[in-house]
Amino acid sequence: MPASAYLAGPMVAILTIAVLAVVLHRGMQREAETPAPVAPVPDDYGLLASAAVARTLADAALIRDHLHSVGIRATLATAPDGRIRVLVFADEVHRARRVVGETR
Repeated sequence: MPASAYLAGPMVAILTIAVLAVVLHRGMQREAETPAPVAPVPDDYGLLASAAVARTLADAALIRDHLHSVGIRATLATAPDGRIRVLVFADEVHRARRVVGETR
């Protein structure tokens, strides 16, 4: 048997690996060029609703403390835009907005 017959198998294997490497390399480059789409952050707080929005944490804490003083449970959450939301349960949101509106 000629020596070229023994080289055919390894040459086919090396050529196949080279083709796969080029295809995978190009696929990875395309993926890196196009950024993944950013999903919008929903403004959903489950059972809680936004009663007020404040620019600073200190203002939001004052509003929360005032709501606590009139018997409304409240908590704080940072919105995607960086403002602080004062959250209350949905059944108390109208009352909380009236209380916050009176203090302005």
